[in-house]
Amino acid sequence: MKEVIVEKKEGYLLVTLNRPHVRNAINFEVMDLLEESIEQVKTDGNCKAMVITGTGNVFCSGGDLKVFHLLDNQKDAYQMLSRMGEILYKIATLPKPVFAFLNGPAVGGGLELATACDFRYVKKGSFMGFIQIQQGITTGWGGGALLLERVAESKGLEWLMSGRKFSEEEASLYGFANGVVSNIDEKTIVGIIEPIIKNDINALMAYKSMTIRKKKASDLYKRMQEEIKRCSELWVSPFHMETVERFQKKSQ
Repeated sequence: MKEVIVEKKEGYLLVTLNRPHVRNAINFEVMDLLEESIEQVKTDGNCKAMVITGTGNVFCSGGDLKVFHLLDNQKDAYQMLSRMGEILYKIATLPKPVFAFLNGPAVGGGLELATACDFRYVKKGSFMGFIQIQQGITTGWGGGALLLERVAESKGLEWLMSGRKFSEEEASLYGFANGVVSNIDEKTIVGIIEPIIKNDINALMAYKSMTIRKKKASDLYKRMQEEIKRCSELWVSPFHMETVERFQKKSQ
């Protein structure tokens, strides 16, 4: 079974996280395939956009704890966090538009992935949450810095510091979600992205370049790196290690 299903559609690349047995959690192979997909979108002149979604009824639950919990020192943790942070920065600064279609809950690093995208459409009844603080760490892939690019600082901080889950209605109310849909399938995806990708690719890229310049002017990359470094320090704290261990035992 492919960890990520990559399909070339008319005018866009559809990237589907395909690890439903672990709620589409991200491991190193998923990272590899995301990087390959980003490069494919970037270099394919016929591809105007990238769409990311998930298999089943969950978008993404974040990092695969069974894999990443083995990273028990700051150096190894930083390497993993930094690598995924680079991927999210590449998504955020991809010269073409990127859409996230949340087919279900998105929490932790899964919500960081969605935050890196330009547009977010959420299936009705789905919840979201930056739950990292409940494990004694911060957002570890640069998602906190990305979130503060998307919503008002006070709302972003409240979501990050509380770690609470919030609804699709709340996400839409504060401009985090571009829309709420009753179902996510290819027809829904095409119906939403068609008004954008029907336009000239050079004009689309010109608009995207405006947002990229804004991100670079605000030192987004530097802020993401500082966030990742801080998370790597917290990663090896007794509180985080013990919390993850309890979670794994509970899940067995």
